[in-house]
Amino acid sequence: MAKFVVVEGNHLDPNDIKSLLPETKVIHGPFIKEEDADKLAKKLIQKNIDNYYHRAWVIRS
Repeated sequence: MAKFVVVEGNHLDPNDIKSLLPETKVIHGPFIKEEDADKLAKKLIQKNIDNYYHRAWVIRS
């Protein structure tokens, strides 16, 4: 069964997950349902809407 985690933080390039700044990395989860992880990711994005370099990613583990 797939598990999902949400990884959030600031990035040098907000379109590249590999540019995540390690000191800002926060991992949430694991979640069994992808939709639960998606909901949290959307909430985190909304919460940080004014920070262009912040992203939240859903990752299957």
